[in-house]
Amino acid sequence: MAEADRYVELGCSCGAEWIEDRLEPDATCPWCGLKLSWNKLETSDRMGIAGPGRIDMSPDHFQQILENCSFVETRSSSRRSRYNSTIWTHLFANPQTIWEVTIALTSFKGDEQLRSITFSLRLSGLPVLCTSLMTAEQLVFLLAAIARSMEVGSDERTPLPEGILCGAPLQPLPA
Repeated sequence: MAEADRYVELGCSCGAEWIEDRLEPDATCPWCGLKLSWNKLETSDRMGIAGPGRIDMSPDHFQQILENCSFVETRSSSRRSRYNSTIWTHLFANPQTIWEVTIALTSFKGDEQLRSITFSLRLSGLPVLCTSLMTAEQLVFLLAAIARSMEVGSDERTPLPEGILCGAPLQPLPA
């Protein structure tokens, strides 16, 4: 199989999007666990191929972005798993709100290829957003939007805006 055809972007009816390696015996959704063989995938109404797949950043680039934004890394490794898993967390609290940003990342063992990025945001314990990310631009856009919102209710610069905006001053929100 040609390297260009090896990785494909998949979508599941649960809302997940991810990259799958065609060398794997099955396609497995990282959110709901739905597992289909490549033959069954062709006729499935619950999972489908969106096209060629590659998340446009390496695990090292992803790690650099999150370390700059003061995320805390928790690795989960299993010898039996075909994937490396990491959870990144950023917590921030002000008198009105507790912000919890969690990013779950999986990558293929032995490759510099990301498999999935799941982004979730909770405010004061309540879920606000859960989505799949497929590009560095999507990651930076969400982090910048959240950083801006954090700054609105805070008297001081918080670590997330400092990291994602590289210390640039925030422009006031339009009235």
